[in-house]
Amino acid sequence: MANPMAYATEFTRTGRVNMHNRKPYRTAEQKALARKSARKGDDGAYRSAAPVSTHLKPRGGRR
Repeated sequence: MANPMAYATEFTRTGRVNMHNRKPYRTAEQKALARKSARKGDDGAYRSAAPVSTHLKPRGGRR
């Protein structure tokens, strides 16, 4: 039988979120600001220039 946890994320395995993926994200305050400052573009999509944050580099010098 196959291991049901084979494709589990680090969160489901350890209960800790892996914050080293370095993808941009917005905090709750940044999300609120983005909602306030969003403008509808010509194509119908909402856009905002509100700031985003990024995670720190991974520990151990990995890139």
